[in-house]
Amino acid sequence: MVEITTPRCLLRPMEESDFPALCRYLQDAEVMRAWGHTFSDGEVRDWIARQQSRYTTPGFGALVIVLRATGELIGQCGLTMQSCQAVNSLVSVAAGFAPTATGPLPGFLRESGPQDLYVPEVGYMLARRHWGKGYATEAARACLRFGFGSLRLSEIFACIKVGNTASRAVAQRLKMRKCGSYHKEYRSEHMPHELFGLCAADFVQRVEREEEYALAWRC
Repeated sequence: MVEITTPRCLLRPMEESDFPALCRYLQDAEVMRAWGHTFSDGEVRDWIARQQSRYTTPGFGALVIVLRATGELIGQCGLTMQSCQAVNSLVSVAAGFAPTATGPLPGFLRESGPQDLYVPEVGYMLARRHWGKGYATEAARACLRFGFGSLRLSEIFACIKVGNTASRAVAQRLKMRKCGSYHKEYRSEHMPHELFGLCAADFVQRVEREEEYALAWRC
């Protein structure tokens, strides 16, 4: 099990006992605007079970964010594998690396028309009253360090629905660069998405200059 510690937060695996706290934001229409719907009680329980399954395979998933000062559960952040269908406008997220074939990456992406990709994504979601305090950026930076450091990922991506300006701003604060676009079909809705990426080489170059990466993690 992974636990990640940052200056203000503890990221830990989801538990069944987290159900009431998860309902408070997964059933908030404003928080769930990018999803286009709020979760039912059953969908929240399924969400917990899905993350718990991911902790076994592939070995990582969304973690809850707990404030270290108060013990309050305020949201979630973590790494998951995401399928991105027919990604267009693909460009490298950094210079100095040759493009490679599609699929589970290493390396960078080929500019050769639409591609179906399966990529490691950093995702984040916070209860509304904790917006604007830097928690999403702090937690996501810690997950990047864990992904690049412990999991040895060569790239990490963020899949962001067009119009989700708050999530886009977090990706940009993480120094992720837009590298593609695609459409996601979800509950019969055609959702345009942007794909942002960051490579391990760029991350390593600046990690020592950042102050809000993980203080520690354990598996």
